[in-house]
Amino acid sequence: MPLTRSGWRACLWLLLPGLTVVACAPSLAETRISDSVVITGSIDDDLYAAAGEVRIEGSVEGDVILAGGRITLDGGVGDDLRAAGGNVRVTGFVTDQATIAGGSVTVAPGSAIGGRTWLAGGDVEMAGEIGDDLYVAGGTVVISGSVAGDVEVAAREIRVEPGAVIGGDLVWRSEQEPLIADDARIFGDIRAAGRDEPEPHRDDGASRFEGGWAAGIALAAAGLILLWFAPQLAARAAVVFREAPGRTLVLGAASIVLTPIAVLALFVTVLGWLLGLVVLAGYVFALLLSGLLGLLIATLILCSGLGGPAAGVGWRSALVLLAVVVVLVLAQRVPALGGLLIVLLVLAGFGSLTALVTGRATGRPAGATGGGTLPGG
Repeated sequence: MPLTRSGWRACLWLLLPGLTVVACAPSLAETRISDSVVITGSIDDDLYAAAGEVRIEGSVEGDVILAGGRITLDGGVGDDLRAAGGNVRVTGFVTDQATIAGGSVTVAPGSAIGGRTWLAGGDVEMAGEIGDDLYVAGGTVVISGSVAGDVEVAAREIRVEPGAVIGGDLVWRSEQEPLIADDARIFGDIRAAGRDEPEPHRDDGASRFEGGWAAGIALAAAGLILLWFAPQLAARAAVVFREAPGRTLVLGAASIVLTPIAVLALFVTVLGWLLGLVVLAGYVFALLLSGLLGLLIATLILCSGLGGPAAGVGWRSALVLLAVVVVLVLAQRVPALGGLLIVLLVLAGFGSLTALVTGRATGRPAGATGGGTLPGG
């Protein structure tokens, strides 16, 4: 029996976290949303958690996505970490990359992050160890730990404390010069962003390009999985964008900007903070899903030509998806172009999701079928 519009809204809200997990990994993640989440044991899969207080004292084998008022990582993460909260503190370890945003962000002494790390906050203190490049944006940024690669930092106040070690370049953006201790060790160049860069002392372009292809392969695989399990979602999103591309992009941009404001408004109310956490968790999941959905929108529109997008995975849609991913990877080597394409895909996906959830979507893809079909073309 076909779903009504109200049924679609309910299904989309329920399926957003699940579809994100399906798109990003073959196994289901453990999801916890409550007033307080404390992990003391071991989790063999991914973990998604949202709460007023989130504390991880045990270990998580897979990716970890956290949202909360206060977040503490005392244990270990076996893959990537993404965390957003009022106060975020890392005292344990992260095996791969980390993206952390908060009012106050601390990577404490004795902690370690193996991959590239992005930190953003009002006050940011990095006193642990980073095994790759570090990117920081904040009001006050203090670096007293060790970074194996380059450091790029934009802040009102930048301090590199005694004992700090930076294995690559230090590139800074600020109205005032950074305060660098005499016994801080920086093995690369120190320069303000935008100034003429000296000749590089190492060539890592090849490794970054290979990393781009690895990310592209993972993106194509995730896109095929999402198209296989949720063909109607992808097809309906493509219809929404095809009918009004400009309006969909504007809606996506407005939703991305206004939703965090609504979350902050809920946080300051006495009874609305829990709802704010739920909305924030949904917002993070939707952001993760929107880029992938934007990729499928482009794929289905290219497949359809002048006709309406069709649901399902076939050899033609798979080839077009791979072609789109190749274009995206190659575009990353062109200044500004690669980033612009990614932004457009995210806006298209987020705008289409918003239109479907709020009931602003019109039209239905012709010939849409349930998940799991595999047409021959």
